[in-house]
Amino acid sequence: MSDSSMDATSDAAALLADENLVESFRQHADWQACVAYREDDGVLLMAGNTPFPILYRNCALRLDATLRPNDAFAQAERFFAAHRRHYSFITRGKDKGLEPVLREAGFVERVASPCMLIEKPAVEPTPPAGVRVERFATTQHVADAVSVCMKAYALLDLPGEEVAAFFEYPERLLTRNVTGFVAYRNDMPLATALTLHSGQSAGVYWVGTTPEAQRQGLAGLCTALATNAGFARGAKVVTLQATSFGAPVYRRLGYKVYDEFKFFMRSE
Repeated sequence: MSDSSMDATSDAAALLADENLVESFRQHADWQACVAYREDDGVLLMAGNTPFPILYRNCALRLDATLRPNDAFAQAERFFAAHRRHYSFITRGKDKGLEPVLREAGFVERVASPCMLIEKPAVEPTPPAGVRVERFATTQHVADAVSVCMKAYALLDLPGEEVAAFFEYPERLLTRNVTGFVAYRNDMPLATALTLHSGQSAGVYWVGTTPEAQRQGLAGLCTALATNAGFARGAKVVTLQATSFGAPVYRRLGYKVYDEFKFFMRSE
């Protein structure tokens, strides 16, 4: 994604959004039984509860933009070698200098996703007939949200068991820093989204719709509710990272692209 494809957003808004993105790694580390997690010396490093190298599990992210790319990469290599894990290295726009280092080491770009933000509440769509939306209040709500995501993210080649492994401690999603939503028809969970609150920013994560419930506006509905939950708690900016499926939905709600992150993994 070139700079020309970015939307007009303030540096202050982008900084708040990026802070929430970093906080989302901490939260995901808390929800699963990580082997190891650290973020000292300018690099966030997470060895997850399964060997799968993916975002929020077995991944590295440079936190200090002044840290030399070779030094950031060397830290990741030592950390994951010690924990016997393959891993992904995640880059953002400010990490352009890191990308040649990764490529030289045999990493290839697997996925590029737009980072998006919104600075005012979204218009909440009217739920379709027969659909109700409930906030997370019990671990059953979390289980229902996970069941939705297991089906939804299978379309992105993420195995259901790997989705479930992110949520080993469902009770930890019933805290003040998380607001979650599940859309139901009768007692069948169809769609979900959750909000992570972090100071003056919030982020929308785990937006998903079951295959049989797609094209009914449910992803947009849950995203709008999650977005507005962030503003209701005092956020100045709400952010999310979009898939190719979700980006048009978020655009319609008013989200703008402020950055891009990429997943790099070794070619083997």
